[in-house]
Formats: sequence, structure tokens, C-alpha cells
Amino acid sequence: MTRPASAHICSLPFAEAEYTRTFEAEIDNPVNSEMRVRGTLADHRCTLTAEWVVRLPTYEIRRASATHLSGSSDMLSPALIARIPTIQGATIGQGFSRIIGATLGDLPGHKEHRTLAMEMARVSLQAFPVPKDDHERFASLVTDMPPGPSRLARMLWERDRADFSMLKNSCFTYRDQSARLFEERTIEPFDPDMTVPEPGETRFFWRTKRLQITPRPDRTGFHCHHALDDRFQQMQIDFDIDPEGTIANATSRPGRLPFRGLCEEPHSRTAGLNGLKLEKNFTPPVVDRIGGSTGCRHLFDLATDCLRLFTWRE
Repeated sequence: MTRPASAHICSLPFAEAEYTRTFEAEIDNPVNSEMRVRGTLADHRCTLTAEWVVRLPTYEIRRASATHLSGSSDMLSPALIARIPTIQGATIGQGFSRIIGATLGDLPGHKEHRTLAMEMARVSLQAFPVPKDDHERFASLVTDMPPGPSRLARMLWERDRADFSMLKNSCFTYRDQSARLFEERTIEPFDPDMTVPEPGETRFFWRTKRLQITPRPDRTGFHCHHALDDRFQQMQIDFDIDPEGTIANATSRPGRLPFRGLCEEPHSRTAGLNGLKLEKNFTPPVVDRIGGSTGCRHLFDLATDCLRLFTWRE
């Protein structure tokens, strides 16, 4: 009997027994409504950094630069360094991926620069300095709630949804239907002072990510692991992919959470990835299982970042 053809082609540059990629970012407090975002992407082949100045609240990129810290010119074209500043004026949000793609073209290293830019965009959207006690604007909506963590959480939730429209219905926590849960359970929010940095404060927000893909011991498929740790949250996802492109053994684990009592729930859906047979257009079925308004955007990103490192058959 002929063995079925693999559903994916391994396009990963393995070092020894696995592929590892890291991302680290720091954000400095805005000056004149501008914040400085610094990020580094690295694997065993190359290391590149980016620095952006981003205007708030529009998230317009005012300045951008990049540096190649390691990697040959065959791996990272020096011409990409000159292209990065031309994203000045772009707004982080819908359509940003297309702008980055058009800017970079197909020069060697364009995939690495695109990955770094998308991580920079994601981390930029996590930073939203606000005035101290800004959430009290929504006190009129919680007059029937007793003092306690759920009351504070509800005001912070309302503030986030009102001021950052991209959050509304973007995940289980920020969906409309979650409003009633603040009165039904104890929800512990992040410390609101975390969003009130001191003037000129450096590294008021930080994030690290670590992605690893390892061939299974029997060489039939791969194990994927991706972990995120930042000032608001920690989480990781793990799953296997067999030669036919089917996901198995999918699990995820939360650690630090912005809204404890809400943000755990999407992790109970991760097992829904098991049995999913992946194809080139894998995004919609993954959204259905762990993303969208019943899931978690971060979990979705962690999973699909792994999947994008394979070349999938039609």
C-alpha cells in the first residue's frame, strides 16, 4: 500500500532537533502623545530589530527603522533596511499587513521583516496609557454592584470597549454577552495603575514570545509550542500535526490574566482543534474553534503563527 502524501511541506530551517524563534519588545511612555516601541526577532539564522514612534490614540507610525544584528546578506537583504522607514504615516489596524507586504516586496528576508512588523503592530495595540482613575467615567453603569473586584473590572471593561473600538466583540472577554457575567461571578481585573505610567517611564509595557517546532520522536509530524508573557498576561499553546495535516493533543494554559474569571474560558475550547485537518486556507476553521467572539485573539495568533511556518498543500 502506498503511504499517503504529506499534507504539508516542511519549510523550517531546523537547528539540530528543533526550530526556535523569539520575540522581545519594550514600550516607553508617550511624549507629546507618542510612544516608542522597540522589538527584536531572532532565530538561529538571524537577529533583526525595529524601532517605531507611534502616535496615540490613532496608532499612526510617525517614524520607523530597522537593524540587522546578525545574518548574512543572502538571508537578510540590506535593501530592506531602507524600505522600513517608508511605512511612516501608516496606521496600525486593518490593512496594515498589506502595507507591510507591499513595502517589503520579495527581497531575501522579507518574511522575517514582515513577522517582526506584525509583532510590533500587535504589541503597540496593547499599550494604551490613560489618566489615573479614568475608568471612574463609567461609575454610573455599576451603581447596583457592591464594592469589590467585579465592580472595578466592569468599569475597566466598559472603558476598554468604549475607547478602543477594536476590542469590542473581538474575543470572549470583550463580547457584548459577557456584560452580565460581572454580576454573576467574581472577576478580578488587572491593576489599573499599570496603564498609568510615569512621565518618561521606560519599559512601561513589555512582551516576550517563544515559538518552538520539533519533529516528533517517530518523525511522523511535528510538535508545536508557542508561549506569550507580557505585563498583562501569560499563556501557551501546544499541539501536534501529523503527516496528513491533522491536529492532535491540543492544549493551552493561562497564567497571568487581565480579567481573571473571564479570560480562562477560551482555553477550554482549545481541545476543539483536535481532529482538524489543515489545508492552505487554515485560518477560518481555526477562528471557528479558538478565535472570534467566543475565543481568544492571542490564542489564535499563537496557533496560526506556528502554522504559517509550514508550506501547506492545496
